[in-house]
Amino acid sequence: MSARVLASRVAQIVAIASVMSTAYVANAEEAASTSTTSSTAAAPAGESATKLSDVTPQNQDVKKEGEVDTDEVITNRKLRAETGAKKKYSFSSAITYSGGTVNNPLADVRPNITAGAGTQINPRLSASVGMKYRLSPLQTLSASVGLGVDKPFHGDSKKSFRERSSASNPGVSYSTMYKAAGIQNVTSISTSAYTTDYLRTNGYLAGFGVSQTAIYDFGGSKTSVGVSVQASASIFDKDQPGLDQGDFGVGAFPFFEYVINDKLNFRTLVGFMADHSRYTGDFWTWTANKVYQSAGLGISVTRDIYLYPNVQFIPEDVRADRTNVGITANINL
Repeated sequence: MSARVLASRVAQIVAIASVMSTAYVANAEEAASTSTTSSTAAAPAGESATKLSDVTPQNQDVKKEGEVDTDEVITNRKLRAETGAKKKYSFSSAITYSGGTVNNPLADVRPNITAGAGTQINPRLSASVGMKYRLSPLQTLSASVGLGVDKPFHGDSKKSFRERSSASNPGVSYSTMYKAAGIQNVTSISTSAYTTDYLRTNGYLAGFGVSQTAIYDFGGSKTSVGVSVQASASIFDKDQPGLDQGDFGVGAFPFFEYVINDKLNFRTLVGFMADHSRYTGDFWTWTANKVYQSAGLGISVTRDIYLYPNVQFIPEDVRADRTNVGITANINL
């Protein structure tokens, strides 16, 4: 398939997600407008129609004098949603569908286009759900657990839907946010226990990770550039040559974003990753994965709800059968 046809299919997928989200947002805004009109119309003469309770969301902590506002430090919409709500205690979830190809998003096989270690080829509907505790306006502590099902929209003669479903990979993480020289930064460290069938079959027991994301928006312009770097390590409880075991991994993901309007932004990312095999004696011998690129549409339903439908492909070999499609929803309550 030509790059032009592939681009057309990507545009169709993104357009559908955009229309659905825009309709939802329009209804929400209309309801909010009606509520505001009703509450202000009855204000007594000589009294201000706008009160602090009118403009502060329910259960939202009010900023104290001299306290830093998270939204003044992190202005990127996706990063805000990923770091959670501004409340002291909040519910946080990241729901992801990792699907098939552009030609068949609901296919029962998801190509491992990067040839990375520990990459599951079954399509999966998964969610990381948990609680966040805000230690300070710019620091959070999270505890979460994964929920998921393999081949969620497919029959499987070997396993029932219940057998393909699981609660998985419980973990904890710590994040801190800051701005330096106009650059928005988020640093995170995490640890989790592996429980999914694929990882446990290959002997994965637990993992540790650290990540750093930095974004610069050129003084508040519509264009921003950034990079996310990650490093991970895994421990195992099986020692058997032939298993798909990568004990260390690193990645760098430079990205570009352009704000289309108050609700939509275009985002593209290039991924550079490398794995170290547990059975490679030399620590300095790493296997580079294929460089991939993703393109998608960021949809800001609200500050705390962000949707990101996207397509991943190999830039040097743009083929419809060598693509992955997916959508992620960050929801904070």
